[in-house]
Amino acid sequence: MALVQHDPQDGILTTRIGQAEITVRPEPQAGSGRTAVILLRVDAPMLDTLAAAYLDPDEARRLAQILVRAAEAAQPASPWRTPRPHGR
Repeated sequence: MALVQHDPQDGILTTRIGQAEITVRPEPQAGSGRTAVILLRVDAPMLDTLAAAYLDPDEARRLAQILVRAAEAAQPASPWRTPRPHGR
């Protein structure tokens, strides 16, 4: 997966697989008493599909942990170390 854009200052990450594009970015609070959310957006023009999910911070962390575990199961990062879980 090629890195298309990553702006650490505002936290936006955009990657592209073929013509499909995946965007992850934090969204500010929508109003008082509401928490900030993380937008996960997948645009697959070849399949004429656009999907988006708004995750709260805990859901985003759980999804990230699941993705890391799946990646490690498919291909370990290194035979010399394993990633430490960042539990909360």
